Amino acid sequence: MPKGITFLLEIAAAEPDALREAVSITGQSEPTLRKAAGFFIEQVMLDEKADYYRMLGASPSAPAEDIRRHMALIMRWLHPDLVMDHERDGGFNRSLYANRVIAAWDALKSQSRRSAYDSTRLRGEPDTAPPKPGDRQPSLQPLSSVPTGWQAMRPDSPARRRPAGLSQILNLFGFRL
Repeated sequence: MPKGITFLLEIAAAEPDALREAVSITGQSEPTLRKAAGFFIEQVMLDEKADYYRMLGASPSAPAEDIRRHMALIMRWLHPDLVMDHERDGGFNRSLYANRVIAAWDALKSQSRRSAYDSTRLRGEPDTAPPKPGDRQPSLQPLSSVPTGWQAMRPDSPARRRPAGLSQILNLFGFRL
């Protein structure tokens, strides 16, 4: 993950100090910056093929405190009660990503679980844990099987647009487009 990922997560989670600083650096509005940060989280961190470290915005060498902080910030960004009405993004319920974040946190939250995950990761085994009974899983079927009207609301849809401040926020975190 790029340097500054914690800052990006703080922007997405609407941390006031982070938002003020990002506005002063970029000149973009808070809603634009939050939307751009959310777009990065959806498209880069929470990709269905991402490993658990990537989902939590951490490297394998990251301290446990950083991983926990990132998980808390992502969950705040995902929480449906904390999403403002104007941020609902066309009706898409981003809380559907919560199962991915919870599975990643569950695999990395203790040193013993993290060691077990690291050993399976190094052997190239799949990262995803089997769903627990009663878990609601996001739909991961190919876009061709999704009704056209819903394609723009899927997190992996090419129909989703980049927020205006995306280039600036990606530059802020060390990415070049």
